[in-house]
Amino acid sequence: MKRADKQRTGPSTVTQSQEFSVPRGMRDIEPDEMARRVWLIEKIHGVLWRYGFKLVEPSPIENIETLEAKSGPEIRDQIFWFKDKADRELGLRFDLTVGMTRMIANRFDLPEPIKVASIAGMWRYDEPQYGRYRYFTQWDSEVYGVADSSADAEIIAVGTDILESVGLKDYEVRLSNRKLIEGFLRSLDIVPGPELERVIRVIDKLDKVGSEEAERELLRAGLSKDRVKRIIGFTELGGAPDNVLGDLEKRLPKNDMVQQGFKELSETIEYLGPLGKVGKCRVDLGIVRGIAYYDGTVFEAYDQGAGEIGSIFGGGRFDRLSRLYGKRDMPATGVAGGLERLMLSLEKKNLYPPEIEKPVQVFVATVNQKTREEAVKLAQRLRSNGFRVDYDLKQRPLPKQLEYANSLDARISLILGPRELEKGTIRFKDMKTGDERDIELSKIVDEIASMIQ
Repeated sequence: MKRADKQRTGPSTVTQSQEFSVPRGMRDIEPDEMARRVWLIEKIHGVLWRYGFKLVEPSPIENIETLEAKSGPEIRDQIFWFKDKADRELGLRFDLTVGMTRMIANRFDLPEPIKVASIAGMWRYDEPQYGRYRYFTQWDSEVYGVADSSADAEIIAVGTDILESVGLKDYEVRLSNRKLIEGFLRSLDIVPGPELERVIRVIDKLDKVGSEEAERELLRAGLSKDRVKRIIGFTELGGAPDNVLGDLEKRLPKNDMVQQGFKELSETIEYLGPLGKVGKCRVDLGIVRGIAYYDGTVFEAYDQGAGEIGSIFGGGRFDRLSRLYGKRDMPATGVAGGLERLMLSLEKKNLYPPEIEKPVQVFVATVNQKTREEAVKLAQRLRSNGFRVDYDLKQRPLPKQLEYANSLDARISLILGPRELEKGTIRFKDMKTGDERDIELSKIVDEIASMIQ
């Protein structure tokens, strides 16, 4: 068969009219949004560094048994998993806690407490909805090796400082303890195991589905009306810590698990005092965190002005997880937040600095080819001083260059012509007001700095 007669397959069969799109639940990130993301990540990094966390990134691909060890075989329905060419079963990470815990579970060389953090992408096979995608970015910080509630307070403080570093002030952190709800459910003869975990998952969805739907789900689970009403009533307990803790202690069942949970919750709130965070906190016994590995104090933060977004960070204590992944059995606590949800809150409240979406601060234009080389040198000099600078790579006439500078929303345009070059000056144009003046080249850095700052 002649080469020309062979049937073509693969990319060469694509026609010019064919359209390509991203898979369901995925999306592209455009320049304006990427600028906001970079700004936000830098803010989060700054808080993590100030609290002494070391940045890591776990592998994006894990053995499927690693993921199942935390969440059970049913996790396959919620994640992206596959077999590689050697028939090994693998999965894309769905959170950062698993990977970070696996990383340090056998590291006996690391001194305690171990404070690690990460900002990275996750994959979950969830139904796409507002603020939720199948690929998203999380920030996460964990403290290993501290059983004391001081670590829980520290972790909560990290989350609140991240919110405040980006200008979000109207938020609330709702706290509870898994031992409180588990101890209460045991007092109703709901025994540990699938039944108890099912009830906790229903409670975890209360904010989303409402109390009526939650009651129906609990009744379908085989609970009596009396027990269902008592459970719903228990989840509604809460309030400002100073107002509610004393009364709450009297109303709780008197079993050991409940008493231990109340002690841990009270100590966490006490430690939050010197950190200056109690005023933003509220006790809420409806906060349970539906993931089974949580076993102590748990919490979620909400933007008061954007309830439809859901929690903007959450976390809690997971003292039993390290023993699943290694020989180093360590208590642990952590917090994580979705970048996309936080971005929605910031956008709703117009908290992004306007300049972060402007890729160019200064545009250097040239009158003709004779001054082009000096203009490029000037652009490089300004870049080395930390300014965002561009010039016209297409070498168009001056009016077109200024038109392009305007389309970039540049704050300043510098125009260099033969006459200015001979005099050691440059034409300085304020693109916002249209004002123009000549400035000495030796003073240009200071002049731009005073304007942009």
